[in-house]
Amino acid sequence: MNEEQKSGPAKMFSVLLKLAALGFLAIGAVCLLLVALLIYKGDVWAFIIYAEKPIPHFLGGIGSLFIAYVLYYGIHNTSKDWLRFGGRTLMATLSLALSLAAGEIGVRAWYTARQNANSMEKLRIKQRDGKPLPVKSTHALAIIVQPSEDSRVVYELQPNLNTEFGHRRVRTNSEGMRKDRDYAVEKPAKTIRIIGIGDSGMFGWDIEQNEDYMDVLETNLNKRQDGSVYEALNLAVPGYNTQLEVEMLRSKGLKYKPDIVVVGWCENDYSLPYFMLEKENYRRRDISFLYNLLFKRTKHTEVAPGFRLTDQREYDKKSVLPELSSGTDAKGVTTALKELKQMGAQNGFKVLVFGPMKNPIRKICKEVGIPCSSTYDLIPEGKYPREYLIYWMHPNSKGHAVLAEYLEKDLVKRGWLPQAEKKEQPIPGG
Repeated sequence: MNEEQKSGPAKMFSVLLKLAALGFLAIGAVCLLLVALLIYKGDVWAFIIYAEKPIPHFLGGIGSLFIAYVLYYGIHNTSKDWLRFGGRTLMATLSLALSLAAGEIGVRAWYTARQNANSMEKLRIKQRDGKPLPVKSTHALAIIVQPSEDSRVVYELQPNLNTEFGHRRVRTNSEGMRKDRDYAVEKPAKTIRIIGIGDSGMFGWDIEQNEDYMDVLETNLNKRQDGSVYEALNLAVPGYNTQLEVEMLRSKGLKYKPDIVVVGWCENDYSLPYFMLEKENYRRRDISFLYNLLFKRTKHTEVAPGFRLTDQREYDKKSVLPELSSGTDAKGVTTALKELKQMGAQNGFKVLVFGPMKNPIRKICKEVGIPCSSTYDLIPEGKYPREYLIYWMHPNSKGHAVLAEYLEKDLVKRGWLPQAEKKEQPIPGG
C-alpha cells in the first residue's frame, strides 16, 4: 500500500513515526558530536556542557540512532533485512572493539617507551643544563627541593639557596646542606666530624638559619677551644623517613668520613617520604590509558612522561616504586637501621638515634644494636617552657638550643666526644 492508499489515521501515524525518528536522529547526532568534541578538546571545557562522561553519551547516541532506524525503516523490514542489518552491526561492533584494543595496546607501548626515555639520566641532564625539574606540588616545600640524581634518595634540598622559606631565611651550600659554607671532603687534621641525618625537625623547620641544633652543636663545641676542630654537617631534608635518611648518608655523607652519625628521630619516620618518585605501571588493568588520552587530556599530560615527583596528597600508592614503599612501617625502619649499623662498622663511625623516642622505636634500636637517646629521658619534663616544643617534631629556636646542649652532654657521657675542659675562674681582686 502506497502513501496515497493509506487512510488518514495510518498516514498520520506514519508521519508521527518519521518525526519521532528524526527526533531520535537529532539526539543521537548531538550525543555523538559531544563525544567527538571531547576527543578533540579533552576535558578542558567538559564541565561547561555537562559531558564529563563520554561513554554514556556514546551509548546513548548509538541507541538513539538505532531507535531512529527502527522507527524510520525497521517497521518495513523483512526478516532477511533484519538479518542483514544484524550482521553489519555485529561486524561494526567487532571492528570497533578490535580498534579500541589495538589503540589501548599502542598507547601503552608508546607511554612505556616515553617513560624509559625519560629516565633518571635524562633528569640529570636537565639538572646540569639548569632546566626546570618536574616537582609538582602546591606545598611550599616544593620551592626548596629538587629531584635527586640518585633515585634511591628521591629528592633533596636545592644547592646554593639563599631564599625566604616560611618567613625564615634558608641558605644551603653547594652540596644542598642547610649550611652557610662548604666542607672539605678530605677531613682536616684534629677534626671531629659529626653528620646529622633527619627530616624537618633536624633541618630546622620554621626557624632561622644557623639556629638548628646541629649548627648550634657545632658552635658550642668549637667554643671549647680545646685543640680540636668540630664540624657538624646537617644532611636533614624535610619529609624524609629513616630509609631516605640512610640513603642520603650513603649518597652524600660517607665521603666526608664522619666520626659520629646522629639520626634525628621523628614518629613520622615510619611513613613514606613526603615527596615520592612515581613510575606508572602501564600493565595495570584498573584504568584505560586510551580513554585518558581521548577524554582526560590533563590526566594524559601527567601520566605520559614517566617518572614524576608528587607529594603525599597527590600520588597514587599503587605507583610508588617498590624499593621506596619497602622502607615504611617498623619493618622498613628496622631494615634501614641495620644497613646504617653495617655502614658504620665498615666506615668506622658511631651511630646514635636521637629525639622524642617512644617504646616501639627504642625496641627496634635495641634489637638492631644501635644506641639511642630519647629526649623524654634526657630532658626533665617541665624544666623548660612548653613553647620550646622540645618533645615535638618542630621545636622553636630555644628548643633547638636545648637539644644541642643535651646532645653534646650525651655524646660526652658515651665517651664519643672529649670532656670539656673546665675554665679556671679568675680570683676576685687577683
